[in-house]
Amino acid sequence: MNNSKILTMGCAVAIALAPFSVKAASLQDGLDACASAVVDELATSNGAPIDYSMSEDSRASKSRSRMTETYHLDVRDPSSDEVVARADCVVDSRARVKNVVTLPLDEPDAAQRAASL
Repeated sequence: MNNSKILTMGCAVAIALAPFSVKAASLQDGLDACASAVVDELATSNGAPIDYSMSEDSRASKSRSRMTETYHLDVRDPSSDEVVARADCVVDSRARVKNVVTLPLDEPDAAQRAASL
């Protein structure tokens, strides 16, 4: 096969795969979507809006998500650093929240829940 045929074949494959890669969201997008969903759920149950910020330790990769992802979240009070809620969240490859499961406070920390899978 000469170079022009290889180049043509490579372009055809790239064009065919483009719609899938363009629609995929990053892992960080999934984490942001989960954090927002959990905060919305907490605000609804409290009857008051809640503001949130994410710790620097909670940054995820900018690489593209290729399947569903599960994020394990611990919600902390900013003044006392006490855990006030725990949740596990599932998002699809487009960072759309599929399921949020609120967990009891006596469940292990998020890092332990993630490591136990």
